[in-house]
Amino acid sequence: MKRGKFLVALGSAMGSRLATAALNYGLFWALSRLLGTEALGGFSLLMNVFLMVQLLPLLGLTVPLMRRVATTPDSLPVETTNAFAFAAPVSVVLALVVAAWGHVSYSGDIALSFGLVALSLLPTAWTIVAEAGLLAQERVADVARLYFIEALLRTVLAIVCVWLGYGLVGVFTVFLVLRFVAALLYALHSMMPFPRVGAWTWQLQKRNWSEVPVFFSIAVVAALVSRLDVLTLSHLRGLHDVATYSAGSRLYDAAQMLPTVTALVVLPTLSRQFVSAREQFRTTLGLSVHIGLLLGLGIALVGAAFAQPVIDLLYRPDMASAAAGLRWLIFAAAIMMVDVILSSTMLAASAQKHDLRALTFGLVALVLALVALVPSFGPTGAAASVVIGLTVRVMWRLRWAVRELGMPAPWLHIARLVVGCAAGVAAMAFTLPHGALAAAMAAPAAYAATVILLGTLGRHPWRTLRADLVLLTSRNPT
Repeated sequence: MKRGKFLVALGSAMGSRLATAALNYGLFWALSRLLGTEALGGFSLLMNVFLMVQLLPLLGLTVPLMRRVATTPDSLPVETTNAFAFAAPVSVVLALVVAAWGHVSYSGDIALSFGLVALSLLPTAWTIVAEAGLLAQERVADVARLYFIEALLRTVLAIVCVWLGYGLVGVFTVFLVLRFVAALLYALHSMMPFPRVGAWTWQLQKRNWSEVPVFFSIAVVAALVSRLDVLTLSHLRGLHDVATYSAGSRLYDAAQMLPTVTALVVLPTLSRQFVSAREQFRTTLGLSVHIGLLLGLGIALVGAAFAQPVIDLLYRPDMASAAAGLRWLIFAAAIMMVDVILSSTMLAASAQKHDLRALTFGLVALVLALVALVPSFGPTGAAASVVIGLTVRVMWRLRWAVRELGMPAPWLHIARLVVGCAAGVAAMAFTLPHGALAAAMAAPAAYAATVILLGTLGRHPWRTLRADLVLLTSRNPT
């Protein structure tokens, strides 16, 4: 891809992602003013189920589909036909599972809304294939545009439905209709050939199924890691606690844009150096982890100090307790920056099995933490569990990078940052009774002082930090 075209594609993808995140949060915020707490918890649960199952009809085969179409453009009609033939029956099975889950576990509007979420999987069998085909042809802007328009209409029409008194059923009817509209627009796209019966082959179906185990495992584990907190909370504590937790987790979802953007700035350098300058690649990867954690934890301490005023400003008084969970999730956002960098490094190194292993260990830690903490601590326990699971995942990725790529061992550096962060948290707890501003000043000050005293940045900390940042952002391959 040419540089100009790459920048346009990157801008489209990031613009769409930021706008969609803002719209999704805007919808939750508006509904928090229009719905009761139980109904808001139901919406949060259903929204998480909707987002999770929309990624599953291809059972993780989106990446190999894109790779084949990108490398052999003439295979587009055959590949998309067989991909759709693969995804369609899977969507039907998933729809039956989701509908049965809603019918058995809930009643009334929530059970009916589960049925609407299930039906939305039917058009997704085509939209997920079409999006992969267009992205493989570098039509990023087309996908981003339609994704944004769907999110915008979904937000506006869902709010109107609730305002008119149609409740959750009206909201997820909007979701369902817009899924069908998106599928129709993709079918009419000039760059997407519609599936043809004559292009179906048994050989390609067998090949697709043979690739499912690793890629589907990654997709399922990643989906569970991102949604299991809400699902567990709904089962063990109820929809009221789901609503409280979601008040903070929606902000956490928005905060994840920062690590994503930061990773996209660093990853082009990492990708180039992985191929052409392996020694410099190790240095850059090490610095990415070093600087990402150092600055991320400092910023998280400031954000955690302002958690209560933010919750009080955005939500009703009965959601004030969401601030405790938000403080935990802010630290998760800081750790996520390193996770995104290491995950992308694994994919660049064709280490999908190691990526799956890291996700699995993180999921096991998340499940154990949720079972141990949610019954007693509710939303705060769920937020702490997310941090624990993510930390285990990142540590396993770092272990892989040290062993397989020869990255300098970061354990001493991480230990010093943990001590510094603990000092910052202690300072925040001591000063919070005096106000958020006092805590926002004291916590990062204690963190920075501890990190410097422990020698994390050497004898000349500011000079070292500035030099590391210059090296990290350098565009030179060597």
